[in-house]
Amino acid sequence: MLVNPSFNAPKHSGCGISFPLGLGYLAASLKNSGFEVVVADSAAKSEPVEIDKGILRFGLDNNQLRELVKSIEPGLVGIGCFFSSRFPAALETAKVIKSIGKKIITVIGGIHPSIMPAEVCSYPEIDFAVIGEGERSFVKLIESIINKSDFKDIDGLAFKRHGEIIINPKTQYITDLDNLSCPAWDMFDMERYLNLGEGRWGLGKGRYAPVVTSRSCPYRCTFCGIHNVMGRKYRSRSASNVVDEIETLVDKYHVNELSFEDDNLTYDKDRFIEICKGITERKLKIRWNTPNGVHVGSLDEESLEFARKSGCDSLNLAIESGDDFMRNRVIRKGLKADKIYEVAKACRKLGIKMNAYFIIGMPGESDSSIENTKKYIRDLKFNNVSIFIATPMPGTKLHDDCLANGYIEKKSYEDEFVNYKAALFTQVSIQTPEFDNHKVQLWQHCLFIEYFKATLKDGFFRWLFTAPRAWAAMAVKIAMSFLLGAELSFKLTRYIRNLIKK
Repeated sequence: MLVNPSFNAPKHSGCGISFPLGLGYLAASLKNSGFEVVVADSAAKSEPVEIDKGILRFGLDNNQLRELVKSIEPGLVGIGCFFSSRFPAALETAKVIKSIGKKIITVIGGIHPSIMPAEVCSYPEIDFAVIGEGERSFVKLIESIINKSDFKDIDGLAFKRHGEIIINPKTQYITDLDNLSCPAWDMFDMERYLNLGEGRWGLGKGRYAPVVTSRSCPYRCTFCGIHNVMGRKYRSRSASNVVDEIETLVDKYHVNELSFEDDNLTYDKDRFIEICKGITERKLKIRWNTPNGVHVGSLDEESLEFARKSGCDSLNLAIESGDDFMRNRVIRKGLKADKIYEVAKACRKLGIKMNAYFIIGMPGESDSSIENTKKYIRDLKFNNVSIFIATPMPGTKLHDDCLANGYIEKKSYEDEFVNYKAALFTQVSIQTPEFDNHKVQLWQHCLFIEYFKATLKDGFFRWLFTAPRAWAAMAVKIAMSFLLGAELSFKLTRYIRNLIKK
């Protein structure tokens, strides 16, 4: 049995339900290996319920989960833990499983077990932790359990032996991605995901599905932890294999909106163009976007033309900072300013919406670097911006540097890191001699004001007549900033926001 756990989240966190791709791939791999598999997306089996003031539970409660597991009678349960903030939910699921029968084997996998396998495996309710991609190592684990053979040769596995936690490092990654089956959509209630009726990253409210065409990323951004999960080597599926999957989603499930959730979709320009050509030539009517962001350095007008013809609605451009030092020396993005302006110009020319990703609050951030980011927001006329606050994920260079310099405290940070109330990338956890919590939030406020100014200047009447409420909100915030100044308008905005939450 594979379980996507129910989870709790603050009402205003923006969390929601989406198809669990990792479990979909794992279910297909297990099924192809001859195992009897049942998938239970506990998080999607019921509507969100407010369990406390401002706190929602997504999915089944413990009693409902217990009855579901009893009805299936599994011998082994695989539990997905896709975010570190979801670990409490995954652990609670393991406790429910063990309360039914201590002989039921529990295995946990996902991002959090991959970056902190020893900590995860230290809990008595968890028997094994799979590190990194699990399609093959999980199959080998089950075969070893059946054959009663040693686990020491299974790549990427944490387990207990005589009270000691043994960790087999992850060294082998799947290179022949085309040989993996598509996610086992038929084992899920697909209609539940396809008809969520929510706008996603600027797309509409159509029948939506996520797709991943590659794994890992060749870049080494200091804040990114993908290499702890997917290894350092970039691997990709062939263009024809990707388009085959999209065609199946369109023909069988009537999907008309799609997100490419790669960590670097456009890295191989030729492959990316072939994917776009394939979508166009097969006349697949979809709109698509890139919620994980794309590296601007791999884009140009030629590839963007093919993207637009294939249904590209918007691109999330991972710019990170408008300051060259912050972007290329601190974050190590390897991205020149000229390239950013070139790609932005091409997107405007072709009618592709631009959503920009910025990260603030990295060590070295200053008023000067924030002013440079403001200039990018003024100049490039983005359709939307996301201004994230740097989060030092365990296993990243940023985390190691912050720990070494005393910018975070290991115990307190990691306790907060696995809290379901943790708002990763939106709360300040790094404090340096140059800035504190308040300063970073003030910077974020000022950057949003700059975006509001640029947005209304570029399309005053368009916003007024198509989105009057958004127009009014932006106008009020700009006026407050002008009349009260940055500091007072920030405090008033935060006060109003807290009142609304209550």
